[in-house]
Amino acid sequence: MEGQDKKRLGRFIEFILNYPRTIIAFTLLVTVLLGWNIPKIKLDPDIKSMMPKDMPVIQAIDRIEETFGGSELVMLSLTADDIFNIDVLKKIRALTTEIEQLEQVERVMSVTNIFEIKGTPEGFEVRDLITEFPQSESEKTALRQRIMANNMIYGNLVAQDFKRTAVIAVMKVGFGNVSDKRTTEIFEALKAKYENPEEIHLAGLPITRYAITHTMQTDMKALFPFGVVLMILLLVISFRSWLGAFLPFIVVIICIICTLGLMALLGFKFTFVSILMPVMLIAIANDYSIHLVAYYFEEYRRSGERDKRKLIGKMLTYLKTPVFLAAITTVFGFLSLQSHVLPPARQMGLLAGFGITLSFFLSFTLVPAAMQLLDFPVVLKTEGQSPRIDRLFTRWGSFFIRHRRAYLMVAVILVVGIGTGIRKIVVDTNPMHYYRKDADIRISNDIIDKYFGGSAQLNVLANGDIQDPALLKQMDQISEYLLHEPSVTRTTSIVDHLKKMNKAFHGDDPAYEILPETKEAVAQYLLLFSMSGGEGELDQFVDYNYQQAQILARVNETSSMKLHKLLQDTRTYIRQNFTVGIFPDITGVVAVIGDLVDMVVRGQVHSMLISIVLVAGVTALIFRSLVGGLIAVIPLTGAVVIVFGLMGFAGIELNVVTAMLSSIMIGVGIDYTIHFIYRFRYEIRQGATAEEAVINTLTTSGKGIIYNALSVIIGFTVLLISGFLPIYFFGFLIVFSISACLVGALTIMPAFLVSFRPKFIFRNKSTE
Repeated sequence: MEGQDKKRLGRFIEFILNYPRTIIAFTLLVTVLLGWNIPKIKLDPDIKSMMPKDMPVIQAIDRIEETFGGSELVMLSLTADDIFNIDVLKKIRALTTEIEQLEQVERVMSVTNIFEIKGTPEGFEVRDLITEFPQSESEKTALRQRIMANNMIYGNLVAQDFKRTAVIAVMKVGFGNVSDKRTTEIFEALKAKYENPEEIHLAGLPITRYAITHTMQTDMKALFPFGVVLMILLLVISFRSWLGAFLPFIVVIICIICTLGLMALLGFKFTFVSILMPVMLIAIANDYSIHLVAYYFEEYRRSGERDKRKLIGKMLTYLKTPVFLAAITTVFGFLSLQSHVLPPARQMGLLAGFGITLSFFLSFTLVPAAMQLLDFPVVLKTEGQSPRIDRLFTRWGSFFIRHRRAYLMVAVILVVGIGTGIRKIVVDTNPMHYYRKDADIRISNDIIDKYFGGSAQLNVLANGDIQDPALLKQMDQISEYLLHEPSVTRTTSIVDHLKKMNKAFHGDDPAYEILPETKEAVAQYLLLFSMSGGEGELDQFVDYNYQQAQILARVNETSSMKLHKLLQDTRTYIRQNFTVGIFPDITGVVAVIGDLVDMVVRGQVHSMLISIVLVAGVTALIFRSLVGGLIAVIPLTGAVVIVFGLMGFAGIELNVVTAMLSSIMIGVGIDYTIHFIYRFRYEIRQGATAEEAVINTLTTSGKGIIYNALSVIIGFTVLLISGFLPIYFFGFLIVFSISACLVGALTIMPAFLVSFRPKFIFRNKSTE
């Protein structure tokens, strides 16, 4: 069997060396065909895209929007010394009128068009809060008192300090033909038109989505070229040869083009998470070609072999196993993301797995074909060995051999100590936290959260006879429960309007601000409300035949963990206190963010466990030793514990981006251990002692390991210039984690292998 494998490998090498131009031409043709589809890729910044479309919370949003209209808000906060100044009120009225005329807006609420319900001799009437602008201080004082008495306006449209007022635009479902970009441009133009001397802040989900889209585009324009430049510089410095830089660079570019082309063919949209993919490929896809180039250069210097065919054949023969093992474990690390509950993470895993697989095949076809056609680099012809580097590696290996037991004890204590920070990790899925605190969009949202109860909503759907006082009392009970939650600033439903109607019907007596006692009274109030000019004002709270209604809870909390708790507590309360089916859905932006918390945590745990098991299993299979698989993941496991402990101590949140960290670092980080163990075993089987094997491994494969790790580290460093905080922190963490994996492979492995002498390595070697 082994002889057949050698024959097949020999035929493969002969084909590569005999037809290098054919291989290069075919590779370029496939690249062009796949890359032709790249312009078809569309950007998708919607937070709902982070979740499976069959998730109940997403389906509930669609049902509620179909019944009650849009639930997305755009809010403008206007700050003035006196918001009831006539000029300010005229400005608010003009702004409100312009927004009402926008095709993407369903309705607008401001102090100049909001209604109130007042009692009359005939019952009550619906009238504007401000029919005439206040002229005197006494009129302003009276208006303030009326607002303070109306909890649907006070703290909602008018801040409690009376220095800020809001204009709230409820957007149509889907916005018709108007994009988030156009919506943002329109509202930004209105802001510029009406501010000064007043200050205006703008916030809302459509504005946030466009900000995310814009930042995604900016990141892509900056990250890709910067990453490419850094990669080329690193390769040139490492190999001191343009050939050494050119071959890995070509592999990376082809992998990126083909992967993005596949993305378009599969119909995947470019989400916030997808920004990582080109950077990942820049950092990782050159790994295998770097090992080939490093071996090619090193073997030329050491052996003195000048026959190019023999040198390439020796390179492919030796590296086929360790590079294949490194590639397959990396691919499995990415494919473990298929267990993730978030669709963007699954798509990322699939596409990155394809890109890494392609880079492996290109490294064993395109790279040797190019080597066959190109002459030996001048640096190889003019330079000999690298004695200084070899002496450095020799001293390095000797140190960790000599102090191996003490070092292993220190390493264990360090891992355990830092690992205690894991319990401090906080999960965060709020898209507003994609930005730094001093970003304009973050400042605007913070103002609206502080003074107007927030722009996020929790929607509770009610089914049944909405005119039945018994059901209305249950809705009121839920509203009261929500109002006792610290993050809920107000709730609004048909219940609140019926209470206002009952109070107005009884001469505005506050004692009657309660629900009507009978169904007939409810029906009478609703009819009178409609006849008094309130037709259409309740559409967002109840459907036309009074069989469905919703409670809107405004939330000013930004912590995803607290939103998750609010959502779970509300679900538990409704399940324990009411009949199943009467309140079937709890949804809204708050519910999406809250459910994402649970999905991120579960996705992180599942993908991490699966990736560790997969890479350990594959490594064990290749080394034909279960112990070998377990030993290979020792440095990796320590690095995982250290990184997540660091996240806890540093306050770096676990979010939709950092949740993919473990699978990626496991898939990539194990490469260094694999190459070290494989070379160490080779040296032992060549007759070296354990100590000699460590030195020989460090002075040969150690160089390729370092070049490989540095390329990954430098590649991911570009993420530190991202405009998104999660991607910035992901870049920092992946750089730290890969550094930890590298140090572990070059320190823990020498100390561990010499100390414990595992049988799968020393089985053919007598114990010394």
